[in-house]
Amino acid sequence: MKVFLQDNFLTVKECKKLIKLYKACPTPERFNTTYPMFLTIGQLPKLEEKINKIGMDINRSVIDWFQIVKWPCPNLGKDIHYDTASNKTTLSSIIYLNDNYDGGHTFFKDGTSFAPVTGRAIFFDGNYYEHGVSSSTKNDRYTVATWLKHNEL
Repeated sequence: MKVFLQDNFLTVKECKKLIKLYKACPTPERFNTTYPMFLTIGQLPKLEEKINKIGMDINRSVIDWFQIVKWPCPNLGKDIHYDTASNKTTLSSIIYLNDNYDGGHTFFKDGTSFAPVTGRAIFFDGNYYEHGVSSSTKNDRYTVATWLKHNEL
């Protein structure tokens, strides 16, 4: 299985800034057990540049859409699934914005599991690899979820 992991993808300060941005906005509409705040392309240019650089290095992919997601405590996580949000998706990414909770690991059908570490990013083909999120307790979990598509240039 190919999962690309980068620790310190974002600094603790950058992560706190993104959580603060999320909290400053009205509460987004609930989706399953989460509250995703959709971001627009151009809203966070430095973050977009970093994500796009890794996406281009992996498989020539750039952001299709992304969001900051609040997983309120306690949270049952997300059952194993494929990313089927768009037929254009060629790469998925999770960036952990905090790690002061128990659980909340990203896991794969083959048993591979990634612990949340503030600033850590993982990139993988979510259309090919079934994955899920373990339940979490203690505090809210915040991530940036991104779906990338092939660069059309």
